[in-house]
Amino acid sequence: MKPQSIITILVLALVAFSCGQEDTIESKKARIQEAKAEMKALETEVSEIEKELVAEDPNYNKPAESATLITTVNALKENFEHKIEIRGNVESRTNVTISAEMMGLLTSLPIKEGQYVNKGQTLATIDADNLQKTVDELENQLEFATTVFEKRDRLWKKNIGTEIDYLQAKNNKESLEKQLATLQTQIDKAEIKAPFSGTIETVSVRQGEIAQPGMPIAYLVGNSNMYITAEVSEAYIAKFKRGDKVTVSIPSLNKEEVSKIISVGKVINPASRTFTIEVQLPKLGSAVKTNLVTQLRLTDYAADEAIVIPSRLIQEDFEGNFVYTVENKRATKVHVKLGYSYDNHTEVLSGLKGGEVVVDKGNRTVANGTIVNVQN
Repeated sequence: MKPQSIITILVLALVAFSCGQEDTIESKKARIQEAKAEMKALETEVSEIEKELVAEDPNYNKPAESATLITTVNALKENFEHKIEIRGNVESRTNVTISAEMMGLLTSLPIKEGQYVNKGQTLATIDADNLQKTVDELENQLEFATTVFEKRDRLWKKNIGTEIDYLQAKNNKESLEKQLATLQTQIDKAEIKAPFSGTIETVSVRQGEIAQPGMPIAYLVGNSNMYITAEVSEAYIAKFKRGDKVTVSIPSLNKEEVSKIISVGKVINPASRTFTIEVQLPKLGSAVKTNLVTQLRLTDYAADEAIVIPSRLIQEDFEGNFVYTVENKRATKVHVKLGYSYDNHTEVLSGLKGGEVVVDKGNRTVANGTIVNVQN
């Protein structure tokens, strides 16, 4: 083959290759434009479908929320009581001050503080020697007057003697008897005796002193007929009545018993605006003393089948009190109307019906609609 022919063939091949290469680039460009158009159409379609889904499901395409860990309690229906606590004082109806009833020297004082004495036991003796001498003289006079009267009486029955003589003898005898009885009563007062059994709390005199009528000799405390008295605010005047139960606590003895009200005062103290109640003292042993301090718990409100929740669950906002309940694994804010609170529990008057699951631990970290994970 000639060199010229070879060159011609090479030139034609080069031209053909160049034309083929130009066709491939244009084709690719066209395909790119077509693909972009298809992508735009698909994006538009996807956007429209997503709008429809959001309208049907507001949570569509939202990022998943993390659940808040909580614990719960149930709103229970139970009997609810509200109590008030007041201070009481142990008293006795057999606490008395023993006083002298006559003047004289205290010749005997056989008692000391803290001593137990029996009813009728002699506590002190006042000198009555002069009275006794007078009694002895009157007894002699009475003996003579009695003899005279008996003789006059026998003669009078026989219609001997005058009526004046008879009446004088009778009057003299009876007058001496009355004088003797009066003096004997005075002598009896010289010996001061215990009116009941009890303990000598204090001794106010010493042997050898001169006693005067009304002078305190000793303070006697009886161990029977003890009770508790307390002052209650007039705000509770209609709350308590005789027979109501009372929980009596004596902190110093670490004892607690249930008792009852035995008396409700009818008079309001104008200074303290209180009235007095008396409570039966439970049998707490001999350690109970007069003036011992007690704590009384009295029920001033009670409701059967009340809805009760722990007070710690309750929160407050501008609309009032509320709690969080759990519904469909989400916290729901529920406003409630409250009644009395006692012993860390509160009565719910409205807002809950009973049986609801209420958020306990974690109730300060959730909001209305928060997803929760119960970990009781």
